[in-house]
Amino acid sequence: MTTHTMFSTLQLQILLLSFISATVAAVAILIFRIIYPTILSFPWSMPPENSKLRKREKEMTVVFAGSFNPPHWGHLVMIRYLAERYGRVICCIGVNPNKQYDVTPRTRAQILREMLSGSDDDKNRCKNVQVEVVSGYIWSYARTQNVSLFFRGIRTWAADGPEERHLQILNTW
Repeated sequence: MTTHTMFSTLQLQILLLSFISATVAAVAILIFRIIYPTILSFPWSMPPENSKLRKREKEMTVVFAGSFNPPHWGHLVMIRYLAERYGRVICCIGVNPNKQYDVTPRTRAQILREMLSGSDDDKNRCKNVQVEVVSGYIWSYARTQNVSLFFRGIRTWAADGPEERHLQILNTW
């Protein structure tokens, strides 16, 4: 074997070890996110007005996903908070073909848009919010929109927790 061949083999081994280390680190981060999700409890806090975090968040696009069946004031409170904190909010109305809905997805979207519209001085008016009906995986749509964070609302952990945990695992991977 020549020195050149040994050097190339050594480089390959180092590259392989680096790849394995990076993969293990990435998997560890994903597992950590699943075991310890970020949960915001009401009342929600807001970063200081002129902080670096607040400025960075104002540049972010976030998704608030749900069935919104039908949209209600609890949804509106969450959307107003997200609209104040982040630069762009996309409310994704998911369509699950295995569920029966009282209101069609298009009607739910229209109701939500009407709730978010209003006069310029209306506190419910959210100019940086868009409403979309998404069939298929919302995380896939979110990726096309360069979304930074994914929000879901739950009533209680006992009522919605197990199903939300399942969705969190699907959306993390």
